[in-house]
Amino acid sequence: MTQAYHNLGIYNVPVVITNLYVRFKPTTPDQLSVLDSTMELQGLELFDTPFDYDITYEGDYYQDPSIPEEQITWQYAVVPPSYVPPAGIQYEVLAQIHIPDNNYTAVETEAENLASGGGSALIAANGIIQPNVPLCADGFHWNAAQNACVPNNCPVGYHWSGSGCVVDQVAPPTPPGPAADAAVPSGTITVNDTQVTNPASGNVPVRKARIIAKRWFKIEWVYTDNNGHFQCTKRFKHLVKINIKFKNPDAQIRTIRGIRIWQILLPIKMTIGKFSSDKTAANYNFTKYPDYSAKGNMYWTAATVHNGVQEYREYTPVEHTALPPQGLKIYISKLGIIGNAGASPMFNIRYNDNLTVQFASTYLSPVPAVIFYIIHQFDIVIGYRYTDINSLLSDHVKETVYHELTHAAQYNQLGNTWYSNFVNSEIIEVASTFTSTYKPYGPGTDTYGPIIGLGESWAYYLGHYFSNKKYGLSSSNFYEQGKTYTNNSPLSGFGSHPNLLEDFDPNYITDPLKWIPQGLYYDLNDNRNDRTFNLNAIIDQVSGFTNQQMYNAFNASITTLQACRSNLILLNPNNQTAQVTSLFSKYGY
Repeated sequence: MTQAYHNLGIYNVPVVITNLYVRFKPTTPDQLSVLDSTMELQGLELFDTPFDYDITYEGDYYQDPSIPEEQITWQYAVVPPSYVPPAGIQYEVLAQIHIPDNNYTAVETEAENLASGGGSALIAANGIIQPNVPLCADGFHWNAAQNACVPNNCPVGYHWSGSGCVVDQVAPPTPPGPAADAAVPSGTITVNDTQVTNPASGNVPVRKARIIAKRWFKIEWVYTDNNGHFQCTKRFKHLVKINIKFKNPDAQIRTIRGIRIWQILLPIKMTIGKFSSDKTAANYNFTKYPDYSAKGNMYWTAATVHNGVQEYREYTPVEHTALPPQGLKIYISKLGIIGNAGASPMFNIRYNDNLTVQFASTYLSPVPAVIFYIIHQFDIVIGYRYTDINSLLSDHVKETVYHELTHAAQYNQLGNTWYSNFVNSEIIEVASTFTSTYKPYGPGTDTYGPIIGLGESWAYYLGHYFSNKKYGLSSSNFYEQGKTYTNNSPLSGFGSHPNLLEDFDPNYITDPLKWIPQGLYYDLNDNRNDRTFNLNAIIDQVSGFTNQQMYNAFNASITTLQACRSNLILLNPNNQTAQVTSLFSKYGY
């Protein structure tokens, strides 16, 4: 680096250690989790690939060939010189680094040329670069007469200029300016939304996703905006790698890959390309593929779930309902045993040592149930394995996301005691009804049914309500109680989501889970009294209750729908009291 500065005629810029290139070797999931969180707090990024490693094909994760796949691989980073690593984790400083200021990218270019055996020759006194002159070590110059590198031997206050010793400048010279091959990376990240036809491409922005620009030891990360656009501030030589991580302060999206169980502790990431001078490589669209074996479907689902989190956090303040906690760890899975189901145990936030083996084997297979630490990292599980790949649609995934985020919001709203009671009740039902028709919520007639009916009915309602808010008449078909609900069917002018809610029948004989009143809250709100497919569906005779009024009826002491009904009436006196009582009664409460 010193030679690079000197080759460009810059002598008074101090070449000091600005960073350290380091690596870590966590040996347990706990150590990896601690390392990741402490690096995040300091605004630093972890990488699993050595910075000097030439990768022919770069996937989403790298495993050091010397380390068994089931073990945690080396983690690499660039840190400040004052960095103090977490105690107990193997830590090595690989190199001391000097990264020039942003306006000195010409120095970076010259340094790379020197490292590869090239580089500019020394600058002569007249400022003209002399070609084809061999490079000498710092403090030496080429003497053509002697055909050798000889010491500069300049006195204090002088430096070698290329033809002789000249006095040092009092102030640093004007930087040479950015190198011609340096630019500020920018681009746009999108994902294909299967329900969006305008624009015709169906591609929508991926919002608030972390973008990491990296070239050698120079790193910067930023977030995409609401248009999916990102703009770095640092200048990089072109061909800088652009990576995306599905991670922000609201949530991070994770998955699992075979026997590398430890990777479940890290967010899904992907190298989307190399930024070039024309900036085209920094634009990327996540596309859905027609085969579950395609890794692209994992990325597509991650982007779709990631956007769903942002949308939910926008909708709830408008509807005056609860927000979920920040920092959620959301796990996506294409395992057949999970299918397209979801779960929100919130283990990471509300750590519970009474985790059952049944939950682990149901939702996290093939992860061994004994690895409780890893399981306790999960807050939400989203399955994206449908019986038909053509059913893997944006609003199907989003409906599950909104549903599960509603549960996370219940934790925020109602507290740990209420939520632990709710989750433990569902875990017990999962264990006892694993192979029965009542899977996963039970028959509704035992002691666990009341709180399950309360919690799930609100989540089903908001899941469909927000899906309709997002997609309206662009929604896909939904199947419930033996019928397929579509846009405009059974009722014209309504999307599939409100059609399903309005037509829900709590007396549908062959539905073992009819006791969870999915349509109750919609009936409290809408001004319709329709029943088309289900002739026994509810004639509600109630309208006008807002989501805020219904949300306010919940509190930590309410564990049954009957108690919720009473509180709703109490908080809204003389507001259709008889009709509300009758409506709950028609749903069996």
